[in-house]
Amino acid sequence: MTSELSAACRIGRDPIEVGRARELARQVLPGWGLGEHIGLAELIVSELATNAVRHGDEPIEIVLSYVSGDLWTEVHDRGAGRPIRRQAAADEEQGRGLELLDGLTELYGGARGVADDRDGPGKTVYVAVSVKAAPAAW
Repeated sequence: MTSELSAACRIGRDPIEVGRARELARQVLPGWGLGEHIGLAELIVSELATNAVRHGDEPIEIVLSYVSGDLWTEVHDRGAGRPIRRQAAADEEQGRGLELLDGLTELYGGARGVADDRDGPGKTVYVAVSVKAAPAAW
């Protein structure tokens, strides 16, 4: 039997809201036995949530889940735009997020993708990475 753990929150389009998304990771991962992966989860959540805040439309929903050794981060928004990986120039302060996420999926094993809404312009951008929960303490 496979069990799934998940938690979600909604954020607004104010950049300060990205911190609330990171807080979700800090709150739930220790209870899932994934405390050693908080930094990884915060980085993934930050990149996906920042893209949604900058380029998407409300409501923005963040979902973290853990199933069968994989940590999933999904960010849904109602915006019509789709994420595009690009090569940022050395002096640019933005434009490296998707490249960073692709590097993490290569390092940990996993995937990044986009699932389009069937009924409108929205989408869910997701990143899955393979992690293992710490053994339960006796």
